[in-house]
Amino acid sequence: MRLLFLLLLLANVALFSYEWVTAGPEAGESRVRILEITPERIRPLRRGTKPAAAVAACLEWGAFTGADIARIEAAIEKLELPQPPVRRALPEASGYWVYMPPLKTKADVAKKIGELMTLGVTEFVVVEDAGQWNNAISLGIFKTEEAAENFLAELRKQGVRTAIVERREDLLKQMALTVRDPDKATVAKLTAARRQFPGTEIRAVACPPGA
Repeated sequence: MRLLFLLLLLANVALFSYEWVTAGPEAGESRVRILEITPERIRPLRRGTKPAAAVAACLEWGAFTGADIARIEAAIEKLELPQPPVRRALPEASGYWVYMPPLKTKADVAKKIGELMTLGVTEFVVVEDAGQWNNAISLGIFKTEEAAENFLAELRKQGVRTAIVERREDLLKQMALTVRDPDKATVAKLTAARRQFPGTEIRAVACPPGA
């Protein structure tokens, strides 16, 4: 009976394993493992003991920042998953801000916006708050200094002269997606889509509350 029990237990564990993700050469870099099976963890149930409730498994994909947040939202819609992922905000991370320093008056801001539009720069945000950055013009936020400097170089080519790059703490909003109990097709779709978002990863996690 004990041997039969162990065989049944192993069969049930194998059923919930995501080992299939590692099959094939393309899946190696996106390996997802939900359970690690070791013999010493297997114990027979005592007579009359109720089996423990199955723990739901989730996949977490992230972290997404900046423009990637809008991109992943569009990508998820195209995947047509059986159930929508849960969005989870992560602590903000440091980043590199490309911006034009605060201007003195609204008239100065309007003038600078006109100059930017003339130069073909159409994506920017005017900072409006009571702090030190009021009337600054944000041109872009980046995870790496290299990306920020490359963007600034492109702006220079367009004729933008007063923009600068500055490292800022707690600047980048971050988000992760959580998918509860994904089936094989869902994991395959997520693994393929991840290639469009370098720097992100998919990993197995215990389902957080609300997922």
